[in-house]
Amino acid sequence: MEASEMSEASVATEGPSEASTSGTREDDDGRTRTAIVAICCLLLFLFLLFMFLGFLNDSTELDDENLKTKPPVYSGNQGNGGDRKPASTTDAVGTMPSRGTGSSGQNWSSWATSPSSGTTQTQSTIPSETTTPSQPGTSQTTATTTTTTGSTTTTTTEDSWHYSQDYTLPVWTYLHKFLCPFWSEKQGFRSHRRTYGIAYFPYMFCHYAMYCCYTLDDQMQLQPERPEVDLPPRDAVRRMAGFKAENYHLKVWLVVRGADAVFHKLLQNSNGEKATFHRNAIAWMRGNNYDGIRIWWTTAPDSLNRSLAELYNDTNDVFNLQENRTFGLVIPYGHHVHAAYNTSKLAHRRAYHTIIMYHDYPRNLTNRKATTYTLREHRVYSQILNQTDRPAFCHLMPFVALRYKIDPAKCGGNRPYQIVPLGYGPPGPLTKTAGILSLPEVCDIVDSTWNTTAVFADNANLRPNYHFACKGEDAIAYTTGEDAELNVGALDTTFEEEVFGVMNPEYDDFPGICPDEFGTKYYPIVRGIFLVYHHG
Repeated sequence: MEASEMSEASVATEGPSEASTSGTREDDDGRTRTAIVAICCLLLFLFLLFMFLGFLNDSTELDDENLKTKPPVYSGNQGNGGDRKPASTTDAVGTMPSRGTGSSGQNWSSWATSPSSGTTQTQSTIPSETTTPSQPGTSQTTATTTTTTGSTTTTTTEDSWHYSQDYTLPVWTYLHKFLCPFWSEKQGFRSHRRTYGIAYFPYMFCHYAMYCCYTLDDQMQLQPERPEVDLPPRDAVRRMAGFKAENYHLKVWLVVRGADAVFHKLLQNSNGEKATFHRNAIAWMRGNNYDGIRIWWTTAPDSLNRSLAELYNDTNDVFNLQENRTFGLVIPYGHHVHAAYNTSKLAHRRAYHTIIMYHDYPRNLTNRKATTYTLREHRVYSQILNQTDRPAFCHLMPFVALRYKIDPAKCGGNRPYQIVPLGYGPPGPLTKTAGILSLPEVCDIVDSTWNTTAVFADNANLRPNYHFACKGEDAIAYTTGEDAELNVGALDTTFEEEVFGVMNPEYDDFPGICPDEFGTKYYPIVRGIFLVYHHG
């Protein structure tokens, strides 16, 4: 009996213990299942998050691709620039606008280039964007390129100047191109202790770079025109081609000119001169990594009209089909008026962007043409070029400033384009040419004591956008970066022109000393045109 009772008591005692153990296992299993579910939910959340981020990245890349192909769009019915300027009438004259962002909404200062970090003692010498112009007659010490660190003094030369630019961004559209010429005779042009040369060339903004010049000799050989600049040690020709390693958009052209007798011989082609020229030119381009040649010759007589067209077309066939290179001409605007041949007939179906049409520096004392030709004249040229393959043409325009004398009583309270010029003003210390100033010279001269106004283009396109400043009998008409943007933007939207360039980048503010109302940092005019095509 006792044993039976003890057994029953033991069983009664073990029953609750087993139930407790079973409950503990169930709790542990529940917590384990909860943890597993939580981990699975977390992994699912992370997976969905990564998928979402990947979708955003794909959308951004798609938008970037769209930005590369969408042409710029300007709204408004103004004759020049649409609603990007205050609404203006035919007599619109406004006060100087403040510099803000470009047409794309991109802040200009974010595109300011600077010397690379590897350049010795140059980073600290770049003037800030808030630099103010000096008083007339004084020098601009903030733009000096000489710095002293301890006992070491380093002077920045044009050979030590480098640019840094991210070319992976969707900067240009597929239609619009920009042309930058380098004139070897401008090597040594000094502005604010900086010497313009090949190392200051604004290659970072260009699709096409044009090096001028080589000479074509009697044997159809290409000869350096200025060996001290073209060949080592300066070696500007090869350095121009070297820029393609830093700007993969860049194509480099050589400009060739020479005596009339040589070109007559080439056009007549009596002894196979054309084939000799082709062989020599191709060998030169291969050896120097150039992408094309442009001939600068404007005196072709009527008897050689057909021969010039044949040279143009035949040479393009040889260069383009065999070498993927191009051949073209450099001719002045209005050449169809005073020359025997019509330039529009030279356009070739494969010769895109091969004919460079340029304006001479404005010497007519009419401030409506102060910095570039009127848009009405561009309309005339565009209508003529539109008779054939217009994409063959590039537009190279000067953006110099004109300085002239006026009646002091007319300074202030009068529309600048109605003031009659009374003669050229004194030459500038940089340009050394009566009546013509570079943009840095304007920045040095014009200060708060000058009466300054912004002139907007009229609906009839009789005048471009430009700025006018006067003080007593002195008057200056000049272009800012925003003016250049508006003028070229009008040519783009109104006439659908594709390729533009500044004829004289050495007269732009390459030292970067002008304040913001003239443009931002280095090359405000070049940058102003460049931003017309920036869709960032």
